[in-house]
Amino acid sequence: MTKVTIDEQEFDTDDMTEEQIGILNLLQQNSVIQSQLNHQLGCLQAIGQMKTAELKASLGVEATDAPAEEA
Repeated sequence: MTKVTIDEQEFDTDDMTEEQIGILNLLQQNSVIQSQLNHQLGCLQAIGQMKTAELKASLGVEATDAPAEEA
């Protein structure tokens, strides 16, 4: 007996049809893939920031921690 919560309402998977179980499995796969893609995106963003800083340093551009404020 496995319970699933959807919009704060619990459902027992033993009471679900094969079609409903299939939809649930698809939703679970979707969630896993979203997490993997979010992780990949975070890694790409971090590498982009590091390589931008590396390029700036090799070009002699001074690093700035915060954006400059306009008066």
